[in-house]
Amino acid sequence: SSPDGSYTEDQSQETEVKVTPTEFDDDFDDEEPLATIGTCKALYPFDGENEGTISIAEGEILSVIEEDKGDGWTRIRRNEEEEGYVPTSYIEVYLDKNAKGAKTYI
Repeated sequence: SSPDGSYTEDQSQETEVKVTPTEFDDDFDDEEPLATIGTCKALYPFDGENEGTISIAEGEILSVIEEDKGDGWTRIRRNEEEEGYVPTSYIEVYLDKNAKGAKTYI
């Protein structure tokens, strides 16, 4: 009877998973791309002419959506339409300690 027991358990878990996301479906398109993990301030103007980069003005405050992965670029977002990479050395990053995916120091 134990295989039966584990089978029903699996089933109930599956339905739980299927049910929950539907509540959030409307928001998924907006929320899904990448959550912001902090903010940054532009220290210097940067002219983002290459594909995937974004122009910033000195002193501008923007949202950080992806930390520098060691290649010298940080991914930032200005608003829903505008996001891209800027050189990490051009910005000062303030990570949100409570953000998902951000490193937490205990």
